[in-house]
Amino acid sequence: MKLDIIHLLDDKDFISGELISKKLNISRTAVWKKIQNLKKLGYNIESVKNRGYRLISKPDIPLSEEVLFELNTNIVGKNVHYFRSLESTNLFAKELIKKNAEEGTIVVADIQTKGRGRKDRSWFSPEGGLWFSVILYPNIPTQYAMLITMATSISIVQAIKELTGLSAVIKWPNDLLLEGKKICGILTELDAELDRINYSVVGVGINVNNVLEDELCNKANSIFNIYNSKISRVDLLRLIIKYLDVNYAKLISNDYNYIRELWFENTDIIGRNVRLKLEKYEIEGIVIDIDDTGALILENIDKKIKIVSGDLEFI
Repeated sequence: MKLDIIHLLDDKDFISGELISKKLNISRTAVWKKIQNLKKLGYNIESVKNRGYRLISKPDIPLSEEVLFELNTNIVGKNVHYFRSLESTNLFAKELIKKNAEEGTIVVADIQTKGRGRKDRSWFSPEGGLWFSVILYPNIPTQYAMLITMATSISIVQAIKELTGLSAVIKWPNDLLLEGKKICGILTELDAELDRINYSVVGVGINVNNVLEDELCNKANSIFNIYNSKISRVDLLRLIIKYLDVNYAKLISNDYNYIRELWFENTDIIGRNVRLKLEKYEIEGIVIDIDDTGALILENIDKKIKIVSGDLEFI
């Protein structure tokens, strides 16, 4: 019902309460109450006697009604759960999985109070950023699980490019950079067995319009700082969902090379000197390839080493 009212108001012209009442088959009092609820959410709605209501502006809030409007995806984004604040969108997504959540369900929050990155590091998640998780049930072999993160990172690059013209660069294994600084991190969590993935929760954190803490400014940035203007988080999320729906479909149809080649188009890692911090030691070398499972191939002295996980820095 909220969605119907928003769409009736969306033509930027006045519409009478009586007409809304007739179109939605509700009372005039119910119309008034729903308009007041929309105003509380941040919708700027003008009310004029004998003319009705007119939508002046919308809040940049990723409500399901805004994100899903005419999205028409096949898998990703069929449902959106929006929260003003959550401890972690990934944790909430896992709770939804216990209740048999539909594949492609999105959990998004304005603020995360206990956002997490890789290796359980805390993730600063203030208002103005885009913090969300996607529930997936990928029917692919477990050795290709890394491609879920790769498909997601590609989708974010594509969305940022379409919305702003900015070209983000993918840094293995799960970061996106603009002007050499991190603007996005991806945390992909799996429940898997030897021969199958039961589910994947892909957590995404993007610095969009949020202010960064001082201690983060030497290594992180926001899209706002580079674009010099606020961008719509709703529009960005809609575009990410649109591209991820396409890329994920390629992945689960076993077109792994499609993901790998598209990933190469959006990274500058090949030929770079890097240092990798692994579980018990560090290693340096030149990146010469990313194999078909997403593992990094490093040339170290006279040997090639396959790395499936680690913290990478350029040297």
